[in-house]
Amino acid sequence: MTLAAIILFTFTVVLQGTIASLTVSGDLLRGISSLGAVGIVIVTAYLIRTILIQTPSAALDRVITIISSGFVFIAIVAIAGVQPIQSDYVKPVFPFAEPSHFALSFTPFLIYQCVRSSLPMRIGWLVIALAIAVLLESLSLVVAVGVAAACCLPPAILGAGLVAVSAVAGYLDISYYTDRLDFSSNTTNISTLVYIQGYELTQAALERTGGWGIGFQQLGIVPLNVPTSDLIYRLIQDDANLRDGGLTAAKLIAELGIFGIALVATYLYLAIRAGLGLRALANGKRRGTAHELFALAVITAPLIEVFVRGIGYFSGTLLLMMAGLLMASEGQYLARRRPAAKDAP
Repeated sequence: MTLAAIILFTFTVVLQGTIASLTVSGDLLRGISSLGAVGIVIVTAYLIRTILIQTPSAALDRVITIISSGFVFIAIVAIAGVQPIQSDYVKPVFPFAEPSHFALSFTPFLIYQCVRSSLPMRIGWLVIALAIAVLLESLSLVVAVGVAAACCLPPAILGAGLVAVSAVAGYLDISYYTDRLDFSSNTTNISTLVYIQGYELTQAALERTGGWGIGFQQLGIVPLNVPTSDLIYRLIQDDANLRDGGLTAAKLIAELGIFGIALVATYLYLAIRAGLGLRALANGKRRGTAHELFALAVITAPLIEVFVRGIGYFSGTLLLMMAGLLMASEGQYLARRRPAAKDAP
């Protein structure tokens, strides 16, 4: 992420938004002004990257482990029904508004712990995270456990784990999760409808603009009038998910069109490269520092946010991902052939 890349991105967004405003009745000023927030995020990501690389590897590992344990404690408190501050949300996990937000924040730290630990500890972290996912009823965290397992477990154990989980699931009431996988026209599950809405918004935006997109930060501003949005509003009298698209991939593609498709494809490639790097670290094929491990973890973790449950562009997960990309670029963590790892001072 060089200065040239940042300038190119800014120019592309302004140009795309300007052209999009000629075909749809959007708010061009909103899109351009949002670039200021993008600038703040980039500067913050650079500062985080600077702090991380200047932290000794052992100290960084301790801090991440403490934070990881803190997430488990937060989950236990929420499962126990303790809510320090009254919330209007249905299932808050203090300080998060809902379990999916907790899951998105916990995912990079879960991946880190699973890759750095011995095999018994990896399984322990995965079991704990899966138990939390079941007790909090969070499909996002279930998916996160799957991603973490794919990054750290040998194929034989991964396969055995899938069989074991499937066997145990047969004795449990998993209707909460299966309902969210019902994409039939008769479903009234809000989570499923939000996902379907994201697909419909993407399709409508691309068709209406010839693949160009409706413009940066225009989702929920430009009227697209998809049927699932109307159904969601009739069911809950709320259209809050219109602006985030339900998942970040839908928001990117609907707003930026072909450029959004390119961004999603680029991220998917980088996430796969990061995941392969994590597997190499987990199976001992490569030695790495805490800096490399954490950078790869925060690059991989947003897979959940991009393809399962998004909360907009300006989330903590995506901020950490940008810091991770800066670290990976400098340390060549995503290179096919890279120099031997050197510990930070």
